Amino acid sequence: MTLTAVSKIGPKGQIVLKKKLREEVGLQEGEMIEAQVTKEGILIRPFDADKLMKSLEETAAKVTAKWPKGLTAVEAVRRERRY
Repeated sequence: MTLTAVSKIGPKGQIVLKKKLREEVGLQEGEMIEAQVTKEGILIRPFDADKLMKSLEETAAKVTAKWPKGLTAVEAVRRERRY
């Protein structure tokens, strides 16, 4: 069975998720959520900070692999602008 509930959008665009929905996915007050537009509407789900951190670490590793050795960010930008 799919759990559903109807909510009203407040004057500041806020949406209150009913207690039974929050409990179903384990959301607590103050936790982050993410909202994504889909073909069917808006998907709201718990925000996965671990997934974000992993993605950032992977990106940092790629940048580090290509970064000129021994240069600071300022030095690299200055070098790039000279060309």
